[in-house]
Amino acid sequence: MNPHIEELQIRLEARDIAGFVDTYATEVVNVRGDPQLTRVTQVILPPILRDALRERHVPATVLIQLWRMIRNSTLLVVDNEVLASINAQIDGAFRECHGSDHAPVEKFWLQKNDEHPRQMPLSPSLPASGQASAGPFAVTERVVIASVFTVGLTHVSDMFNCKKNVCASSQEREFLKAVRQYLPNLQAYPNVPLLNFIDIDRMGDTLTDRMKSYVRASRVDVLLCTDDEDPVGGIELDSVHHDSDEARERDVLKNEFFSLAGLPLIRIRPENSRDVRAEDFYDLLLSESESLQALRPRRMRPRRNHDFLVPAESACKVRCQS
Repeated sequence: MNPHIEELQIRLEARDIAGFVDTYATEVVNVRGDPQLTRVTQVILPPILRDALRERHVPATVLIQLWRMIRNSTLLVVDNEVLASINAQIDGAFRECHGSDHAPVEKFWLQKNDEHPRQMPLSPSLPASGQASAGPFAVTERVVIASVFTVGLTHVSDMFNCKKNVCASSQEREFLKAVRQYLPNLQAYPNVPLLNFIDIDRMGDTLTDRMKSYVRASRVDVLLCTDDEDPVGGIELDSVHHDSDEARERDVLKNEFFSLAGLPLIRIRPENSRDVRAEDFYDLLLSESESLQALRPRRMRPRRNHDFLVPAESACKVRCQS
């Protein structure tokens, strides 16, 4: 048995109502939901508490504490005689503890002997004469809740899906959509690790040890590339999470790294954190148009050595004429 419940049972066996109430008030969090607790409060407690109230052996302070525990549903008591005894003694207990001018408190609802809500008739019975009775009657409506289940087919691959979106949030997805609309001639990729587009080995001693360890685990929110996947710059979406000292230090390291790599890094921060639509981000990009213009290549040259192939004989004729 749980030691807390065992202590409650020992208190009741010793007829120590005050000790039981104090122990229950402090230990109920540790034993709530335990079936043994229900046995103690609904089987052992009612007759002992009934006798103590009948003989008025419950102190006023304990009675007030017991009344409050029942009122706030900390202790469940359904015994009609126990509730009636508490109703009869609670006002006197409050006057004893708080003065004779204390106002009467609210009493517990008591079920009458002839009242049983589960056995009330659905409709009133009519007298023998066939005329409706003039007295008041109660009609109980019964509501039936039916749940219908069907067996459906599912795939095991759907149950063990380990995929996730490359955008960490809907805000990042809307921001990426706005960037692609604002810079349609560039390829925009989200959450790209820095090592994927910058060769730190070629940067040599220009990087500090702190910067190298940071770069290996860092990424840029949006990477802009040409059609040949050559990086031209990055965009960071800042928020209030970048205001801490640690976040500022990381931002400084990323800015220095992009500067050493010869790539521009533009930081954009919405004034209102609730701006999560692509239209809002597009307006924000328009306000930073001067900085973003530097990312637009003047000429989109393919990465190759010639624009088209020239037949060998044509090339020979050109050399001869020259």
